[in-house]
Amino acid sequence: MKIIDIKGILIIIVVLLFFNLLSSCETNRQEKTMAIINKFKLVETQYRNLKLKLEALKYQATGNDSVKIIEIEKQLTEKEITKRLVSAFNEEFSDKEINDIYEFIQTSAFDKFFNSRETYQVFASKFNDIDEEIKTLTQNFSKTAKKPTNKFKPISVDRADGFYETVNYSFSTDDKDIKLKNKPSLTLKDILEVKKVYSRNNENRPEISIIFTKEGAQKFYLLTKENIGKPIAIVIDKQIVSLPTVNFEIMDGKVNISGNFSEKEIDKMIQKLKNK
Repeated sequence: MKIIDIKGILIIIVVLLFFNLLSSCETNRQEKTMAIINKFKLVETQYRNLKLKLEALKYQATGNDSVKIIEIEKQLTEKEITKRLVSAFNEEFSDKEINDIYEFIQTSAFDKFFNSRETYQVFASKFNDIDEEIKTLTQNFSKTAKKPTNKFKPISVDRADGFYETVNYSFSTDDKDIKLKNKPSLTLKDILEVKKVYSRNNENRPEISIIFTKEGAQKFYLLTKENIGKPIAIVIDKQIVSLPTVNFEIMDGKVNISGNFSEKEIDKMIQKLKNK
């Protein structure tokens, strides 16, 4: 007759339960992946980047394209973006690599390197001597640099009020020789709101702030997108009052007209823009 070792069996059971507990407590790959995604804010970043691209397209889209943009926007849910990111991690990283990243983001070294202002202040402090030299040079240049004497002066032109593309423009073209298209890209009807504001960057000079209608914003986006590196002409009362050079496409439907204008001149132009 065999004697049952109750004590030995109990020990085995306890050991098995312990390992089962460890297994259940261990963070699995899916949880580690989600922790990495959340730590780096990948969902928010991806959403923001895609929304920015779609916002730019909205100004050009019509008909079926507009419908397609709406359909794409519906896909930009947190659940859908997360699912696609998890799929990318599964495709690109092995279990060991996921574990390595997960363990790193748990460390104080990660937070110290990526999220600590003090760390970057220490980095910057090692270049204080160079910063001071650059600051001194900048001040020296500012003292000796000649201020531009040729400020833009309004140019008489036989055109209706509005915003115009320039024709056959090159960098050597003088302002007085600027040629405009026959018809404006935007007219006063495309303006939703116009008011006087004061520039913080230009000695508190008065400026004209313009907000376009939705359709006007679309037109202005296309005008600026197609004329990067070239000036566009703003015509008021048979005069080109401003020739700003386009540095990038403008998507928000807003523009300021600035120049060497008096308060009286600004008020007169605003009144003209309001009387559509």
